[in-house]
Amino acid sequence: MEYESPSQSPTLTQDQRLKLLYPMVNEEETPLPRCWSTKDKYNYIGLSQSNLRVHYKGHGKTHKDASSVRATHPIPASCGLYYFEVKIISKGRDGYMGVGLSAQGVNMNRLPGWDKHSYGYHGDDGHSFCSSGTGQAYGPTFTTGDVIGCGINLIDGSCFYTKNGHHLGIAFQDLPSGLYPTVGLQTPGEVIDANFGQEPFKFDIEGEMRELRRKTQGVIEDLSWPRKHGDAQAVLHNMVSTYLVHHGYSQTAESFARSAGQEISEELTSMRNRQHIQKLVLAGKLGEAISTVDQLYPGLLALNQDLHFRLKVRQFIEMVSGADSLEIESESGGGKSWADTSSSSGHSGSNMDMEEQVDNAG
Repeated sequence: MEYESPSQSPTLTQDQRLKLLYPMVNEEETPLPRCWSTKDKYNYIGLSQSNLRVHYKGHGKTHKDASSVRATHPIPASCGLYYFEVKIISKGRDGYMGVGLSAQGVNMNRLPGWDKHSYGYHGDDGHSFCSSGTGQAYGPTFTTGDVIGCGINLIDGSCFYTKNGHHLGIAFQDLPSGLYPTVGLQTPGEVIDANFGQEPFKFDIEGEMRELRRKTQGVIEDLSWPRKHGDAQAVLHNMVSTYLVHHGYSQTAESFARSAGQEISEELTSMRNRQHIQKLVLAGKLGEAISTVDQLYPGLLALNQDLHFRLKVRQFIEMVSGADSLEIESESGGGKSWADTSSSSGHSGSNMDMEEQVDNAG
């Protein structure tokens, strides 16, 4: 039998289904959620059936008896669009159940959505809760036998829910990354089963992914290039060239300019000089970096005293750690660019010269 969405085939293993849905995820680096955590849960939560079934074992007298559990791993950003489902095996006494997402460290003695960085859809009233104890009208209530799905778009940060395979619309916007699938229960007898891809989903999430790709492609195709910026290809070439020049990748910038038939906006020598100063700063040689700036760009630090002060503070820190020294050897032949003196082992200028420049600027 052929399925419109291959992931809905019951013959697939969990590994095969997850690879089909999330081909960009490298589980060796960012594992996908596959079950509930035995450690990241509150005391009133019980787990069974390979840590996929959750049941409530508390008293359930007040909201203080609420308990939640997070999945073993956060949702990888490389999923693009992530989805999981839970089936309500029993609504228990009152059906105070929540399905959603939460960040690591959020209090598990609460239903999802009640605290900051926690988001939930609750079965007893159908309300959505976004980091607040006050809910908003969102969807229908859910009870025994219902299948509730939760999807998060990692591109735009939106979250939606489904009920028995039907899309309920966007519940939350601008969610942060690194969230965990989360469920919460509050009254005796409540039991749910999770589906992290070990079996076909009730909702056609693969079809939702296709629709998202179609919409994205349409936006790209309908995008018109602003004429005021000139020819699109020339603008793109200029963007790449400017990036390379700004970061001092002189050889790459030179090669790219030749292949694109463009001129570089900055002298190669100047790029190499800036690159050299950057390396000195990163190596902790602040004294030599300050002296080199004064030599190659006279007056720059005098006009930017805040920058000069920051460099001097950093130099003092490096001196304490032993990576830099107060005394800087004077090098003859001042005025030469670094490109002319890169083979020299000495330093250009002295610490006293820099201090006098600050005084003069003041």
